Amino acid sequence: MYLPFIFLYAIGVVTRKSITELAYFGLLFLVVVLTMGPKRGVFKKLGFLLGFEGLLFIMALFNPGQAILETPLGPITHEGIHSFFMLLGKAFLSAGTAVVVTSSVGFSRILAEMEALRFPRILTLTLAFTYRYLDIFVDEATRMKRALDSRAFGIGKKEYYKKLGSLIGEIFVRAYLRNGRIYRAMLARGFGEFPHLEEPKPSVWTATLALLALGGLLL
Repeated sequence: MYLPFIFLYAIGVVTRKSITELAYFGLLFLVVVLTMGPKRGVFKKLGFLLGFEGLLFIMALFNPGQAILETPLGPITHEGIHSFFMLLGKAFLSAGTAVVVTSSVGFSRILAEMEALRFPRILTLTLAFTYRYLDIFVDEATRMKRALDSRAFGIGKKEYYKKLGSLIGEIFVRAYLRNGRIYRAMLARGFGEFPHLEEPKPSVWTATLALLALGGLLL
């Protein structure tokens, strides 16, 4: 089962206290990537995830400590660099492993494992609908971006991005309204309850991954 592996791996990563301790989980992450052979689009997601988390934790570089480099924002310290890479490593390894596993085995497999592990039904349904409606959100965002491009040619970049930023709230409103229409259409067609998913039998490989993650947690 992949879900216990993801939980054990994430707990093991976030409880590490030094970069050297993260090396084991970094190697395990590479093993997962190489053995599961994710599609090219997954690597784009991992690249975006790494860049986003890098920007999220960049202020950690300026933590108090021994100064290494002076910048207009303040001195970058030795302690700050250590904190930055620790935060980035923990966040990327835990989230990146979940992305690779979920993309490789399919989100329905994760939902089936949640049912097998007796997760609350409302939680499973919420995740299922959230995953389904993400496509609707992306579709609405793409349609509005296309409409903006067709009406905003010839304007400067500053004005273009200003208009693009003003659409963010409208995207959420449109996606919410469309979700409501889809749900009412489902009820009109007899939708009563999300179907139960049958989990595939656990393999030796999934058990091995879980044991490796547990071994790293106990180290």
